[in-house]
Amino acid sequence: MVFYSKKGPVSSILTWLLIIGSIALPIAVHLELGTIAENLTVTDKILLTVICSLFTFFLLSGWLLTLYILTDKVLKVRGGIFSWTIPLEKIEVITESKNPLAAPALSLDRLLVVYEKSKFIFISPKDKSLFLKQIKKMRPDIIIEVKRF
Repeated sequence: MVFYSKKGPVSSILTWLLIIGSIALPIAVHLELGTIAENLTVTDKILLTVICSLFTFFLLSGWLLTLYILTDKVLKVRGGIFSWTIPLEKIEVITESKNPLAAPALSLDRLLVVYEKSKFIFISPKDKSLFLKQIKKMRPDIIIEVKRF
């Protein structure tokens, strides 16, 4: 079952401002708007465009491809170009969290998944209740510490 990441207002605004900025900067430099491009060579402008394009690709992939795939054996977490595979039998505890640490979660309404004793990952499924019900159905012994689901 596929669960897409919930997209919170803070991450939405921040992500789209960075995307717009990384598109607008090379355009402004190539059009020589303002003083930002005064001393840049053509090579500098091309390098800036390549770096900004890669940054834009990285941000868009994170925005569009952050999801969680729950199978009968594993939880696959995909955050843009990164991915993690967590065997369900290794998951010990799932708790609610608002921790802003960098994670494959596009909202601060998160779940902290603790596995293999000391490893953890933050996720933010859009339908948190259904996600928790499904994982509990597959692994009834997982400790789930949330207000309601």
